[in-house]
Amino acid sequence: MPFPIPPAETTGGETAEAAVDRYLDSVQTKTTRDSYGETLARLTTLAGDRPTAALVPEDSAAVMDRWDAAAAATWNRQP
Repeated sequence: MPFPIPPAETTGGETAEAAVDRYLDSVQTKTTRDSYGETLARLTTLAGDRPTAALVPEDSAAVMDRWDAAAAATWNRQP
């Protein structure tokens, strides 16, 4: 089932960067926070200042494509 596509100009709501910062602040383990932070930094760079409601599945796919050629055991180690 395809994801619903939000309107291109969704306004209001928390930005992706603010949501990522809030989430990372809740992660207590430094190594986990650092590892997630690397991946989520790619998302915030891609998302810019768009609200989270404006993100589409293709945004996540663009971030996750870095693991296409990686072995499963190395996914958390990719910079």
